Amino acid sequence: MHTTFIKALKWNSSANFLYKIMLLSHQILLYSVISKTLYGLQSSLFAIMYTIIALTNFGFEETLLPFFSIYSQSKSQFKQILSQFFYQIIMLVIITIIFYLGIAHGSGEFLHNLQLYCNKNLIFILSLLFFVESCKKTLLAIMQLAFLNQQIAYAQIIMLSCYIACVWSLYGFYNQVTALTIFVPMLITSSLELWYCVYNVWNFYNGLSNEPAADNIPLKVLFKQRVYNYLNQITKAIYSPNSMTLFFAHLFGFQQAATIKFFTNIITLLYTCISKSIGVTTGATFSAMNQMSLISIQSFFVDVTKRYFQFLYLLTSIVLCVLGYAWYTSFITTIMTFQILLFFSISFLEHLSITYEQLFMSQRKAWPLALVNVGGLIILIPSLYVFAVYGVRLSFFLGIFVGIKILSLWKISSLAYQYWGITLRRVRTIQNKI
Repeated sequence: MHTTFIKALKWNSSANFLYKIMLLSHQILLYSVISKTLYGLQSSLFAIMYTIIALTNFGFEETLLPFFSIYSQSKSQFKQILSQFFYQIIMLVIITIIFYLGIAHGSGEFLHNLQLYCNKNLIFILSLLFFVESCKKTLLAIMQLAFLNQQIAYAQIIMLSCYIACVWSLYGFYNQVTALTIFVPMLITSSLELWYCVYNVWNFYNGLSNEPAADNIPLKVLFKQRVYNYLNQITKAIYSPNSMTLFFAHLFGFQQAATIKFFTNIITLLYTCISKSIGVTTGATFSAMNQMSLISIQSFFVDVTKRYFQFLYLLTSIVLCVLGYAWYTSFITTIMTFQILLFFSISFLEHLSITYEQLFMSQRKAWPLALVNVGGLIILIPSLYVFAVYGVRLSFFLGIFVGIKILSLWKISSLAYQYWGITLRRVRTIQNKI
């Protein structure tokens, strides 16, 4: 299993790094060519789309983690995933229609600002892209659990290369970049990648045994896991960079949100690559280790998490140096430096818990994780109300975000010790495997 993990990690990390470098180069060119308003607009539209994608998955992908070793035993077992995915697609069609109507005809200051810059054709294209990206995200999750990492790497890099080539070819032809020339190529290339993912998942299905290996997983068990995972998903969506982008766009407008988003993308490049690579690879490995001994899970978790934290601490030092230099040379203001620092702190604390979250979800312990996250929301929602109504300082509100994440991380690590005898300093021997 260690060899499989290393191989998967190499493919995921290499693909993520190359993907992020290409995307960042594209974003730097966009930032230098188009207006700050258009850059902030496209960032906000992407943020809306990916935030809603995360919220409307309803815990489906995370619920695959603890059961994929069963699903992949035979074709009859795997059909459980396919049937669930079919119902997921039906829900997505309904949600896509609501997505279109909500952006095109919704009320509120933020939506009205979007409607000023977006015609209905653009919103329709964005809605189709929302549907395609939602389906693709689920298929990529299945491919990760099946360790089809090489195929994922090819799909993502080729798709992004084609997308960037289309955008800048259109720029060379029309001598301008518009919202349509950003989103139409994305829709086309993403649709092609979706079909490639369908092809690979179908090939994986055809390679499974024809003989049923176990009984189907009870629907009650699946439903409970999805509810718990969905609660966790909501929390992660709230703390995600996409939600932070929308928050800043609502407070400061598209121009300042564009600057904050652009600068944050640059300073967190390697940090994001490592976090994403570790997260998906660790989750897939924990899923495959479900039938192994507790000591195997303990040692794997401690080894991976220690190395992951070392990388994060190193990259955090680099990020702080870059941010300090940008402030010292007056590239960014003191206020913006503080906002970016708080933005980064929230994201950093969120990523610290990645390996813990993968452990909990893969070992069917999503419910205590959900309780911790819901507890954080109970504190956060009244704070948001106070911020909106009484106008407390933004730094104070973001500080509450940071405090909640620190408390959540402490509680999650305590629960990991309680259930599996795991700390990063030592492994406690316990008799029962929870």
